[in-house]
Amino acid sequence: MCIRDRFTGPEGGGKQRLALWLGAALLCEADPPRRPCGSCRSCRLAAGLQHPDLHWFFPVSSPRGSLTPEKRREKLEQARLDALAARRENPLQSAEPDRSAALYLPVVEEIRTRASRGPAMSRGTVVVIGDAARMVPQASSPEAANACLTLREAPPPDAGVVLTSSRPGLLLPTIRSRVLSVRVTPVETSTTTRFLQAEAGLDPARAQEAAIQSGGRIGVALRLAEASEHPRAQAIRFVRAAMSERHSDRWALAASFAPAGARGAFSDLLDMVEAVLRDCITISVETGHSAIDPNLLEQLPEIRSTDPEGWISAVSHVEQARDAALGNGNPQAISAVLLAQLARELRPGQSSGPERRRAARVGGAL
Repeated sequence: MCIRDRFTGPEGGGKQRLALWLGAALLCEADPPRRPCGSCRSCRLAAGLQHPDLHWFFPVSSPRGSLTPEKRREKLEQARLDALAARRENPLQSAEPDRSAALYLPVVEEIRTRASRGPAMSRGTVVVIGDAARMVPQASSPEAANACLTLREAPPPDAGVVLTSSRPGLLLPTIRSRVLSVRVTPVETSTTTRFLQAEAGLDPARAQEAAIQSGGRIGVALRLAEASEHPRAQAIRFVRAAMSERHSDRWALAASFAPAGARGAFSDLLDMVEAVLRDCITISVETGHSAIDPNLLEQLPEIRSTDPEGWISAVSHVEQARDAALGNGNPQAISAVLLAQLARELRPGQSSGPERRRAARVGGAL
């Protein structure tokens, strides 16, 4: 049963749920063509996140206080079990991801223990590790990633391990080289709309709006449906500030962010800024009005007058800013640099010398 898969793709696109579905299929009691059947005892337990041979691990927050290694491992495992219980109570919960959480060394040690223990009722054991990039030094400790590497190099013969990551480039190269990478893309927005109506009980208009704003990512769409202020609206204001003729608009927006906490809502904002920019690319290169968000051209009428190369370069700047945010940089400094960079790409020749010099100074300090 030895599997070495890595599911990658945008956050909220269903990678971990797909990995759990794969685990259920491998452990299903039915004949291979019918797996997962959804009705056998194994499938029922897997659907309820209670299968003794299907283990789901994901980043959790570090317990506070001075603890012995044993007590720390115990508390981290209890935090995981509590999260699973909450998922069983509400499978569609859409809580904001905790950017401070990580896969700490005791968690990886627990993973190795579970994988090595042997199956309790099935032909093998399957371990799903969500957000596996949180094991690298930027988010946790190198010991955790190295401990996971030993599991990948010599896994038990009856165990399979599936990693998922929205930031595969942050995984250790030695881990990336030992797995088969599978790209998981978002589903069509029409499919997401139908899901939100049928499973989340949203009215058709709200479901369609959330599906469009999320780009088909169901996890993101569920959060958007509950948010009082849509992150996409914030992202559009961010792009609008970058394209503003007034440099003060950009500096005022940068100053509005907190000086710390880049891994939280600020990282989510950067994700949405990138989504908006990619929609702008779609509009700028096509003759028809066929962007994912049909209202975007009304909100940013300058899209068609901007060179598509500028939008493409802008996306690369956002990706660099997101890496700085994942390193827990200063959101004010990151946004100041990013806004100046976007201004140069989207308003060529409009960024003033003083603004460029200030951005360069701040960027060098990140």
